[in-house]
Order: sequence, then structure tokens, then C-alpha cells
Amino acid sequence: MAENIALIAGATGAAASRLTELIARTPGWQAVGLCRNPPTNPPPGNVRYIKTDFTSAESCKAAVAAAGAVTHMVYAARAPFGEGGVEDVPGNVILLRNVLDAADIPSLKHVHLVEGGKWYGLHIGPMLSPTREDDPRHMPPNFYYDQQDLLAQRQIGKSWTWSASRPQYLVDVAPGRARNLITVVGAYAATCKELGARLDFPGVPGAYHALTEITDCTVLARFIFWSMTAPTAANRAFNITNGDTFRWSRLWPRLAACFGLETGIVRPMKLERWMADKAPVWKRIAERHGLIYPDIADVALWPYGDFVWNIDWDVVSSMTAARVAGFTHYEDTEEQFLRHIDAYRALKVLI
Repeated sequence: MAENIALIAGATGAAASRLTELIARTPGWQAVGLCRNPPTNPPPGNVRYIKTDFTSAESCKAAVAAAGAVTHMVYAARAPFGEGGVEDVPGNVILLRNVLDAADIPSLKHVHLVEGGKWYGLHIGPMLSPTREDDPRHMPPNFYYDQQDLLAQRQIGKSWTWSASRPQYLVDVAPGRARNLITVVGAYAATCKELGARLDFPGVPGAYHALTEITDCTVLARFIFWSMTAPTAANRAFNITNGDTFRWSRLWPRLAACFGLETGIVRPMKLERWMADKAPVWKRIAERHGLIYPDIADVALWPYGDFVWNIDWDVVSSMTAARVAGFTHYEDTEEQFLRHIDAYRALKVLI
């Protein structure tokens, strides 16, 4: 019998899939994933999924009751949202409250909340750089603030502790998940090659030259799992990224070479508009190369690329707090981009 039962809300999403897999294969742990649509092919290990409607308090209570004596909870669910705008505050708070109400039971030891770079106003304009966890909050609304305040208030007088992570631009090898910079780049590059174009950078000049960062989902998973039991992580929030920074101006030529293309120029253009008529081009590419997704919408979310490549200021998070607390894992972002592209090629998602 597992000594620890980790309840993961939003277990099949970008922020929690790798964590669910990590916990499932760790001796002494069981992962219980709560999600709207449980996977038909669950990962190997000690894991089970429970179909849950996070908008329903009763559904959450039933799910927690079925999970058993939950010892750890990770909240990574999110209300539907669009790119770049202010997200639904009341809706997101209700989702967290419903799960927290259900999971606040005697066996509970720790709750982890997944937040993000919008905590610092990334979606509004230039921010302090590098960001630090104790930076002043921007003018609300911001649902991360309301969620963390709810969690911290609930913890007062309880035996369990909490922690929060603030990742940046999540990337992963996750076929079928189009909100991913790796596949956005790959689909764009393949289209350029098919049409005989160079690999122009489709964002603004400032974005091409600014310092930026990403968070690989495996890094995030390792951090969350570490924070769930580390005393130094109790009742605190942490930035979590790959641990390095890069400029698109340095990486872009490597990406062009990776796809056998000439590096183009900085040519600001909204991909949502310019790629709107390229579905037949991608379908032709997919058929010729035997790719598993003939619909380009399953590979690339163009508005996400537009959002990232039109931020013309530095996006840099201080990792000092996490390092001092004891989390030391990091990744080489440029090399990781190329490895992920190779992985997608092997899976017949990209060419």
C-alpha cells in the first residue's frame, strides 16, 4: 500500500502530466489524477484517474472520497482562457475552492499550487527583471493573487503546509498539445520550407533580441515533487525555470539550420492571420511524410506564438530562492529545444 497519495487536479494538462508520471513510478507513492477526461492509455505505474467536474463541489467531494487518505494535493487546473488577456478570476477561484474544500482532510500534509509568469504582469507590459518572488503585485485583477491568498488563509491553524510554483512558457514533448513553442516553431518552419521561404522571425524586433526563458515540464515536475516534502519550501512561492536564459536572435539560426532553412529577417506578422490559409499546405506535408496529425490545428496554436513573440522586454526570473532552498536541477534550453524537435520527429509529429 502506498504511504503517500498525491491528488493531482488537472492531471492531464501541460503543468501536471509529467508530475503524474513521476509520482506514479516513485516507490511509496500513488498518483490520483482528477481531470475532466481521463486518458484512455494511462502512464505506467501506481496511478489512477477519476473523472471530475471542478465547477461542482459535489463532484470534487466524491472524487476525493474515492481517492482515499490523500496526503498531498497539487492544483494545476485552470478555467478556459484566451491568449494574452486577463483571465477569469471568480471562475478560477471557485475551481480551487471546490477542490480545496474537498481535500482539506486530516491526512493532508501539503498543498501545491501551480501559478505562472502572469503573476508578475507578463501579459500587461515590461516588468521588474529578474523577477523575485517578493516583488510588489501589479494592479489587479490577477487570479493567481486570489488563489494564493485563499490557500494561505486556509492554511492558518492547519497541520498541512503549502507551496506554489511560477513557471514560464511551458514546453514539453506532448503530441496533440498545440500550445507549445516547439511545435509552433516546427509547423511554421515546415510551412516555410514547403513554400520556399526563409525562416523569418515572425515577432517584433524587441522580442528577437530580449532575454527570455522557458520551463520544461520535466523540470517543473521535479520541482513540484521536491517542494511537496521539502521543509524549506513550506508556505512559500518559487520561480521555476530551466535555470538559464536565451535570446531568440541566438537560437533562431540554430532552429533554421535544424530544419534545413536559411535564416530570414525579423518580419513582424501575426501568425494567426498569416497561417490561417496554410492548413492545406500542412495537410500536403503530413501526407507526404506520414505525419500523425494532418490537421495543423492539432500541432500549432498560432495565437500562442503571437503572444510570446510580441513581448519585447526581458522575461527573466530569479532562481535564487529555489536554489538556496535546495532545488538545483537545471537544463540547457537551446540544446533542449533541439532534443524536443528530434523527439517530435521520431513520433511523426514534425518533419
